[in-house]
Amino acid sequence: MPVTDEVLREIYSRARRLSVSRSALLARLLQYGLEVEQQRRDQLAQKIRQLRDCTDPNEAERLGNELGEMIFGR
Repeated sequence: MPVTDEVLREIYSRARRLSVSRSALLARLLQYGLEVEQQRRDQLAQKIRQLRDCTDPNEAERLGNELGEMIFGR
């Protein structure tokens, strides 16, 4: 996916505003994205454990629906 001019302008603008290089800003954004991805994986694993351990059919259905939304979106 190519980077648009709008995205490049936003990178330049944020880097200037934060007084950091574009490379440093991109590294921060990448680190943030990786952390968010890991949090999402952890949340997904937690929901799977809850569903696996659930004995109430209504709760299992709710958890299954939540898992579906997490995986496939709304």
